[in-house]
Amino acid sequence: MASRLRLASVTSSKRSAPARYGGALLIAGCAIALRLSFHWLLGDEAPFILYFPAVVAGAWFGGLDGGLVVTAVCSAFVWYFSFTPHRTFLPPPLHSTVQLGTFVASSVMCSLLAENLHRARRLAARSAERLRIAQDHSLDGFVTLWAVRDAPGRIVDFRWEYVNPAAARMLERASESLLGKGILHTLPGDSAKHEVFERCARVVETGEAVDIELPWGEADSRRWFRIMIVKLHDGIAVHFSDITRRKRAEEERAALFASERRARSQAEEANRLKDEFLATVSHELRTPLNAILGWSHLLQANGAAAEQRARGLAAIERNARSQARLIEDILDVSRIISGKVRLERQLVDLDTVIGAAVESLRPAADAKGVALELAVAARGARVVGDATRLQQVCWNLVSNAVKFTPAGGVVGVSIAQRGADLHVEVSDTGQGIRPEFLPFVFDRFSQADSSTTRRHGGLGLGLAIVRHLVELHGGSVSARSEGEGKGATFEVALPVAGPAQLERHGLIQARDGADTGCASPRALERRLDGLRVLVVDDEADAGEVAGAMLRELGVEPRVARSAKEALRALVEFRPDILVSDLGMPLEDGFSLMHKVRALPPDAGGGIPAVAVTAYARSEDRQRALAAGFQAYLAKPISAADLADVMSDLAVQLPSGPARGRPLAPGGA
Repeated sequence: MASRLRLASVTSSKRSAPARYGGALLIAGCAIALRLSFHWLLGDEAPFILYFPAVVAGAWFGGLDGGLVVTAVCSAFVWYFSFTPHRTFLPPPLHSTVQLGTFVASSVMCSLLAENLHRARRLAARSAERLRIAQDHSLDGFVTLWAVRDAPGRIVDFRWEYVNPAAARMLERASESLLGKGILHTLPGDSAKHEVFERCARVVETGEAVDIELPWGEADSRRWFRIMIVKLHDGIAVHFSDITRRKRAEEERAALFASERRARSQAEEANRLKDEFLATVSHELRTPLNAILGWSHLLQANGAAAEQRARGLAAIERNARSQARLIEDILDVSRIISGKVRLERQLVDLDTVIGAAVESLRPAADAKGVALELAVAARGARVVGDATRLQQVCWNLVSNAVKFTPAGGVVGVSIAQRGADLHVEVSDTGQGIRPEFLPFVFDRFSQADSSTTRRHGGLGLGLAIVRHLVELHGGSVSARSEGEGKGATFEVALPVAGPAQLERHGLIQARDGADTGCASPRALERRLDGLRVLVVDDEADAGEVAGAMLRELGVEPRVARSAKEALRALVEFRPDILVSDLGMPLEDGFSLMHKVRALPPDAGGGIPAVAVTAYARSEDRQRALAAGFQAYLAKPISAADLADVMSDLAVQLPSGPARGRPLAPGGA
């Protein structure tokens, strides 16, 4: 009991001790005065009847201490003045002792109950204060809502009872504008507001808590909230937090996953296309190679007839040109991917360029039985561009149309001006294009049929090159087809060259025609008698072919197999021109040229030089010219190309050909 009393005294009222004790004494004094006033009525038979309320009042005001003070003062007064013997603290009679003990015990119990009630109220107030502080400083929203019911008892709205500052910020409303009002009249929106109301009503009716995630607001300013709703008497407590950042992060992560899946799918598709492309390249390069090797063996056999020999040589040349075209397409795609395609812009007569390309393909179309028709409705119309590249565009489109058109079909090429553009259309009556493949017809390596049973060869690069070259010229290209077996039409649109363009670029009209890749007859007839040429190539066959071409031109050639042998021949043979391969073992053509240019002029240091290589990139050409070569030829080289280069360099020789000049001692 003593420990409980000490504990009760420690946890008593927050009032100061003088206030508690003074108040208790005042209450006890009032009770005694009131008892004395009614002594004539109550007598000594009920001495404690007015002191019980005083004890309750003292305990209520001062807690346990106040109740005990009132109990002690009232007990002492009754003992001294009401019990016999009067005015003494001698032991009273038994029945008086029982009354006194009952009063003291009841008063102590009443004081303890009051103290516990005070302590419970203080704990409740302290808890409420802590909860209020926590909610006021919480980063999450917290509100309490009271259900509003109609006469039949149905919930028709919820009234705001408490709104913490975080909730007011999230709802973008002041707390004072919400308290006491219904949520249906204060929440913005429509569908989301009614969805929240329905869920809140369901929680009150069923008692089951809800944990949901809901979007709020319009699409451009939408936010996401996580909402937890629990029943609270005839209302609800709602805790909600803004999870917009998390949702956006999840959306971004999902987008990244989707992008990664697309990238992986694209990589797998690219890998598949690469495998198909490599297989196609192998097939397309081996096919002409097979014909070349086959006819070579047949021509080497004894007794080959003249007709068979002519047919074989034609087949070898045709397949070699086909192989060269495939390699050039691959190099063009490499230049396109690396962004190294450069246009030599000039003023071009488009009808002349297109006409040259069409005429160059007419023999192939005639051999296949395909009619090739050209219709020009815009003669003399000119564009600013690269004549060779524009001819390549037309050549690719027309050759593609001829390839996919069966015998008896028609390939039409038309040129017309529409507004500020020149339109070139290439149409055919061939196999057409499937609708599902039409969007991909200009993609690299894309082929409608890439199976081993396909009827038409090719690498799937020609149309991709066409699109890129047309776009470099500021134009556009499109394809249309009504389906398989109904032919196809490809249309190129190029801007017409206007006066402003001509004045700005200072361009002149291109020469009529364009290089069709065929040998010039005059080039083949040109003679270079008396010219000495040193050919350097580690490949015996390549050197021998170059020597044979030069002999046909009247040139006196000499072939060296290495850079070391070339330096020796430079002194012994004293050539007029040097033709050197770039890629050679041990010492390449660049190293050879550095050593040649380091020689004195009378020892061959100033000799004109031509670089020949199978590396046909633009950077290879620039590197060769920077090393000291005056000209550059990419393999395979033709007699016409070689004759043109030899003629240009021979004209630049200061003293004419070296024929008739004495050789150095020991020379060949």
